[in-house]
Amino acid sequence: MRKIVTVAVREFVETIKTKTFIISTVFMPMLIVLIMLMTERIAEVAENEPQPMRTVAVIDETGRLEPFLHSEFGTYNSEHPMRRMEIELIPPDAAAADHLRERVHRGEIYAYVRVPAEASRGEAACELGAQDSQIETQRRIQRLVESAIVSLRFASADPPIERSRVEQLQADVPFRVVDVRTGRDATGNELVRFMTPFAFMFLLFMGTLNISQGLLTGLIEEKSSRVIEVLLSAVSPTQLMAGKILGMVSIGALLMVIWAGTGYYAAQSRGMGYLVQVYQLQYLALYFVPGFLLMSAILAAIGSACNTIKDAQSLAFPVTLITIVPMMLWWQIAMNPNSTFSIVLSYIPPITPFIMILRICADPKTPLLEIIATLVLLWASVGAAIWVAGRVFRVGVLMYGKAPTPAEMLRWVRYR
Repeated sequence: MRKIVTVAVREFVETIKTKTFIISTVFMPMLIVLIMLMTERIAEVAENEPQPMRTVAVIDETGRLEPFLHSEFGTYNSEHPMRRMEIELIPPDAAAADHLRERVHRGEIYAYVRVPAEASRGEAACELGAQDSQIETQRRIQRLVESAIVSLRFASADPPIERSRVEQLQADVPFRVVDVRTGRDATGNELVRFMTPFAFMFLLFMGTLNISQGLLTGLIEEKSSRVIEVLLSAVSPTQLMAGKILGMVSIGALLMVIWAGTGYYAAQSRGMGYLVQVYQLQYLALYFVPGFLLMSAILAAIGSACNTIKDAQSLAFPVTLITIVPMMLWWQIAMNPNSTFSIVLSYIPPITPFIMILRICADPKTPLLEIIATLVLLWASVGAAIWVAGRVFRVGVLMYGKAPTPAEMLRWVRYR
């Protein structure tokens, strides 16, 4: 029993002394608490950032809603001067809704609302279509239109108004959300539409991080079994590293095609094809390849320098820690895809692919200039990471014994 306790104590002490344990037990909880505290602050900052005027076209089939709409939107604009919305009244017409859907899709206006004549009596639902999946903004539009309709009900009611009548006048106004690209009814799928950006980001995260982790563990296994020495007798260290990275990229690409194809087929078969657009899949591929190459180069350098999984986890944990930041902040980024905070995160290379795919899926009108700039930055980072990884790989792949420190790995980079 004494020997068992001795082994247990040694294992406990050695484990709590590792950098992985210290980071996971101290810095990880601190990061979570910090993000929780920052989330509210981020929302406040985003709320106070100026945004372009958003135009909401309204088809008023009641013919009496105009003064109430101007009143509600005017009050909203005075309380939110940085997020102003203007209304554009459209004469009722049989083709008006179809025309407005096209205008929203082209980005000429932000959203449209059709208010049937029966909506004032609670006998019909209003129709809403918007150019993105930002739930909070759509709810604001719904609340403003609903308040205008309730005001119209009270203005049209004959006195005296009894309590039961008041409750009837204040009844909720139903809304039917439609997809502006297809014109199909999307009511009931608002949460699904909002979760779509997260699904794309999570797909990219799993394909990039999980598969590239296999490169790290594979290198360590080959070093431990001395297989790496046999391989180096036939190819150079640079050729070996490049081949391994390209092989893993091929596996990742194959899995991404399978997963994306499955998701696209599932959405189409369930009548929700509007959730997965071709342009989203194209950008997923554009950001996956450089994102995977960058992560693979970093993990290849770490795997070549370590001899055990525990040592590799200690060195790789900071990288993993950075990559989970988008997972923890995705809600705020999806709600405010063009805020300063979201734009700044887009230019941090390790997480650029995750942030950008989240922004693009949340807002189809993400500026093309930002997409090009982030892709250029990402590919430049890939080139730098592969160059550094190649220098670390050629030294570390044949090193055994104690795991190197980051300072030692930096010296390997400087070796000629």
